[in-house]
Amino acid sequence: MKKYLMIGLCVAAGLLSSCLKKGLDELPAFSDANITRFDFEYRWNDNGVFRVVRFNTNAPAINGKTIQVTTTVPAAAGNFPDAERGKVTTANIVGMCDVSTAASIKPLNGAPALGAPGDYSKPVSYEVTAADGKTRNTWTLELTLVK
Repeated sequence: MKKYLMIGLCVAAGLLSSCLKKGLDELPAFSDANITRFDFEYRWNDNGVFRVVRFNTNAPAINGKTIQVTTTVPAAAGNFPDAERGKVTTANIVGMCDVSTAASIKPLNGAPALGAPGDYSKPVSYEVTAADGKTRNTWTLELTLVK
């Protein structure tokens, strides 16, 4: 019985292993380190219910390595009351962005972490590192918030 169990385990191990260990094409690492879009939203706790409202953001104006974005806070409606809309400022919104394929991004000099509430009242900078690990660009974001 042990003999059959060992044979079964060896067969299973052979079937579950990959045959592709050699001969794979070497893919190029992307060297783009760009930011192509910024979006913003506001988050709040509404008596135990987490709420989010997305802002309408224009296509960014890119001048060199400076991105100028205008985002508009939507009108109060439904679950987004006037009282909560009045609390929205450039100092408490959440930023998100699109970067080049497989690139990474990190905030510089106290810039807000992306995906968390932060202060965009002054220009902020981010460093984008391309997938190749060599190409790096520093981008500055200038935000205009329209209510």
